[in-house]
Amino acid sequence: MKKIVVGLVLALLLVGAMTASAESSVFAVYNKPGHLNAYGSVGFYGFWGLEATVGAEMIIGKFDLGPVPLQWGVMARGLLAFPFFLGSGWLDWGAAPLVSLHTGFNFGKSLEFDVYIALGLGLYGTTGTYYSTWNPINVGFASFDGVAWKLSDKWFLLGEYGYVGSTAVYGIGVEMKL
Repeated sequence: MKKIVVGLVLALLLVGAMTASAESSVFAVYNKPGHLNAYGSVGFYGFWGLEATVGAEMIIGKFDLGPVPLQWGVMARGLLAFPFFLGSGWLDWGAAPLVSLHTGFNFGKSLEFDVYIALGLGLYGTTGTYYSTWNPINVGFASFDGVAWKLSDKWFLLGEYGYVGSTAVYGIGVEMKL
């Protein structure tokens, strides 16, 4: 997970350096302080199940890292995962408050993207038996990271990765600007 976050930050810095030297910017701002975003996605739970995530986010502020405009906020996300592992029939769940960081890319008409990283601590558990039976609620690292393709001023198509504790999910969904 750390490799993904470090890779995304390095990619942002590299693109920023290339953009600054070319004196033209591909960066865009799709979130402003006070914006409220809603998220929902469905997808795969590992390679053996289905998942659903929902969440909301409030954009708090903005700052620039050289030519890269960044927006930050607070996010609350929840996930339900339905593993089909060995016919288990159990349910994995997670919920987390996170701090988020966004930047946008505009490569021309119909090629506009909002990229975000959100990190925090969350609660997670299962109705299954592979966790300890005496501690069904656990605390662990949480992250939701994604790329949202702008369809309109209000709607974005979303591809994301989410992780709370030991539950990792990959989903496709929507981001809506409220």
